[in-house]
Amino acid sequence: MAIGPATMQGDGSFLLIENHCPICAAAKTCQGFCRSEFELFQAAFGADMSVTRQEHLLSDGRRCVYRIACLSGGDNQAGDHGADNRN
Repeated sequence: MAIGPATMQGDGSFLLIENHCPICAAAKTCQGFCRSEFELFQAAFGADMSVTRQEHLLSDGRRCVYRIACLSGGDNQAGDHGADNRN
């Protein structure tokens, strides 16, 4: 996976943007690759953070984009942006 720099959002969340997927061909055959990547991000950021997929290359997105947001306190409503946080 080729992740560019994180992009900070106005609500305090940030976006991880994958502009290139080195396993795209394999992921088209086995969605488990995408699910594993999503679960890896959830585990890496921990229980205090929300990870939602905003764009998914295999769901007609032009790339994969993940929104990372703090679950505790603040005005952060990153989960309300129509994300598909599954595969």
